Amino acid sequence: MEGKVEKMLKGMKKVRIVLAVLLCLSVSGCGNGFAKAEYESAEKIAKAEDHYAKERSVANTTDTGCSITVSKFDGRETIWSDMTDEAQDMEMDFSFSLSKGKAKVVHIDDEGSVETVIECLPETSTDGFVTKTVSLTPGQNRLKLVGYDCEDIDLQILFTE
Repeated sequence: MEGKVEKMLKGMKKVRIVLAVLLCLSVSGCGNGFAKAEYESAEKIAKAEDHYAKERSVANTTDTGCSITVSKFDGRETIWSDMTDEAQDMEMDFSFSLSKGKAKVVHIDDEGSVETVIECLPETSTDGFVTKTVSLTPGQNRLKLVGYDCEDIDLQILFTE
């Protein structure tokens, strides 16, 4: 009988250890290390898939632009996409601010080339709108929001003709 009790107690001890490890993993979460590591990686940014974590986000898109507010953001997310038949320059007006972290809007062409359109830190937030010219190429063109440790992002983009 003592052998069975000892065996059962050892089994319960293993279960407790496994549960403790699982609890530690669930509390630690995924973190935002991926976003910081990928911030400068054109190869990762150019991928068709988005990879992000965010909290309390509101996005509105119209024919003339888009607006995005996010309380917390880490990663890369496509915010605009368009197919063009020929090369053309498109003027876009940006208003971009955040209270913490580092973020940028990048243009990705059909070949997967990545170009930073505008970058934002808390101390470099725009005061009103700033006009940027984006050179669209034939094929798929995308804009992505890329950032890490971001809080209180407020981004507005107006497309001008």
